[in-house]
Amino acid sequence: MKKFLCWVAIGLVIAAIFAGCARRGRMGGDGEPKEEPKEEMKVSDYFPIDDNLYWEYEGVGNEFAGGRVDTEFIEGNKVQLAQNNGGTVVAKVFEVTDEGVKLLNSFEESYFRINYLGAEPSSEKYLLKAPLKEKNSWQEEGTTWTIESLSEKVEVPAGEFTCIKVVGKSGESVVERYFAKGVGLVKQKFIQGDVVVEENLAKFGDAEKDDSLPEKVLTIYYPSKDADKLLEDKVTEKFRTGDALIDRITSLLKDEKYKVLSQNARLLNFSREEGVLRLNFSKELVTEMNAGSGYEALLLSSIVKTYGENLGSSGVILNVEGKGYESGHFVFGKDEVLKVDE
Repeated sequence: MKKFLCWVAIGLVIAAIFAGCARRGRMGGDGEPKEEPKEEMKVSDYFPIDDNLYWEYEGVGNEFAGGRVDTEFIEGNKVQLAQNNGGTVVAKVFEVTDEGVKLLNSFEESYFRINYLGAEPSSEKYLLKAPLKEKNSWQEEGTTWTIESLSEKVEVPAGEFTCIKVVGKSGESVVERYFAKGVGLVKQKFIQGDVVVEENLAKFGDAEKDDSLPEKVLTIYYPSKDADKLLEDKVTEKFRTGDALIDRITSLLKDEKYKVLSQNARLLNFSREEGVLRLNFSKELVTEMNAGSGYEALLLSSIVKTYGENLGSSGVILNVEGKGYESGHFVFGKDEVLKVDE
């Protein structure tokens, strides 16, 4: 018994020493206990925005689940992400503020790296909403979303993460989303009856550092040296965040190999509606062309076919400074459509 009491006494002494140390560590300047500040949880930490970030997901339960997400464009607190699930590409525009992460726009079949950040919002759906506290809840279009946990342990192919768990419920349908700090969405789960579809993070990082930048194979048309026919060239181009496909095409057409556009010719703006692409060039398109009628015809065909095919358009309208195209050899009306396949 004496031996037992001795060990109890030693244990109490050690506990008192450590308790005293802990208390002293939390004392203020006046000797009063001081609360250690908690690290504030910020929405932006759980939905990172940075150049060339990408995410790869493994899908379960559906052939089009999973895929790859790339960061296409960033302006301030807005980001455009492109999700390729193997069947289609969807461009989504998000706004990240202290209030939350909002989906502003979603564009189906977005294969052409067009910057939609300036488009008028068609919706304002929250993926994550402040304050980041358990039981925080909001409603959108018949779905109730609730933050159920701030420290949910999730294991996916990319590893184990501590996540914010957000659950959306609408009738018999349930959506679970898991966001990890510094990573973003690591898991998404859709449940409806016996149907369960999952998307689990397999890889995440900087696409440039990982030598994994998104690529596109482009077809460039240009006149032969003898100016008697149109030639074509296939080139594989890599794209970083901020690189628009149409700007890359314009740059390629100025290349020494092709010389379709002069160095001073600028594409002022463009639009694409119902399969028709409208290109509005600066005046240098005409003034610096310096070509006979035959060669000019080949140059114009090169422009129409290169832009049209690579941007999935059946027709192209050529404008110069907002007006129709007019040179010494050709005149096209302001709204005249030139067929791509001719």
